[in-house]
Amino acid sequence: MVTTYSIRSFADLIEIGTTMGKNWFRGHSKKYETLTPGLFREDYTYDFFQATRPQYEIELMVLFKRYSHSLLLDLPDHSDHITWLFWMQHYGIPTRLLDWTENILTAAFFAVTGNPKEDAEIWTIFPQQLNNTSKFGGIPTSEHSFIKYLSGKPYHNNPEKLLEELEIKEEPKLPMAFVAPYIFPRMSSQQSVFTIHTGMDDEFAIENILKDEKYITRYIIPVSLKLDFEKRLSYLGFNYRTLFPDLDGLANFFKRDSRDLGWGQPDPPSFDKK
Repeated sequence: MVTTYSIRSFADLIEIGTTMGKNWFRGHSKKYETLTPGLFREDYTYDFFQATRPQYEIELMVLFKRYSHSLLLDLPDHSDHITWLFWMQHYGIPTRLLDWTENILTAAFFAVTGNPKEDAEIWTIFPQQLNNTSKFGGIPTSEHSFIKYLSGKPYHNNPEKLLEELEIKEEPKLPMAFVAPYIFPRMSSQQSVFTIHTGMDDEFAIENILKDEKYITRYIIPVSLKLDFEKRLSYLGFNYRTLFPDLDGLANFFKRDSRDLGWGQPDPPSFDKK
C-alpha cells in the first residue's frame, strides 16, 4: 500500500516540493487512489465493453487521424505514434499516457479546482526509480526507441519486427517515465512530463511497482482547504490564465476570479526590521 499523508497547510505543499525537488507530481480533484491512464480506466475496461470493442485503442487512433486532417495543421507523420498520442491526450481522448508535472504547485492547482465537495490527492514519484524497473538508466525523450516501441506496439501488426527495426534487444514491459518537446503552450506552462503505460492489469500499475515511500507518496488535501489553496495558488501565478494560455483558460480565470467581491488590504508579513 502506498504511504499516504494528510496535508495540513499551504506550507506543507512548499515543503514537499522543495524536499522532493527531482520528483514528478500529479493532482486529482478527488481520491482515485490509483494512477491509471484514461484508456485503462473502468469506463473502457469492463467486460462488456472489452467484448464489444476489443480494438478500441486502435479505433480511436484511426478515427482521430482520419478526421483531424481537415481541422488541424502541422500534424505528425502517420507513423509518429507518440506525437499522435500527445495530440489525442491534449484534446481529451483516452490514451495510455499519464500527465505529470515537475512543479508541485501545478499539481496542487489540478487537485483543488474540481469536485469542491470532495477531498483531493497529490501523487509524487521519483521517475528514475520507475525506469530502473524497466532496466533503463535515466529518463528518455519521446524520440528514444523504447518510447517509440511502447507507443507504436498497439498499432503494429508484428511487434517482434518492430523490436528489430528499433534495435531493441529486450522488450520493455512496464510503464516508463519520459520527457517530451513542448508542442503545445499548455505543456510549457504546466511543465508537463509523462509516463506511458503498457497494460491494465495490476502488475502494470505504478503504485504496485514502486514500493518505498522515497519513490512514491500520496498526499490528501482535505476539502476544507481546497478553496483557500486555490486562492493562494492564483496569487502565486498558478491559475487558469497562466496554466491554460488560451481563450478557454482566460474565460475560466475570469469566471473564478469573479468570486472575489472585494479586497481588504492586509497588514504585510512581519520580519526582522532593518
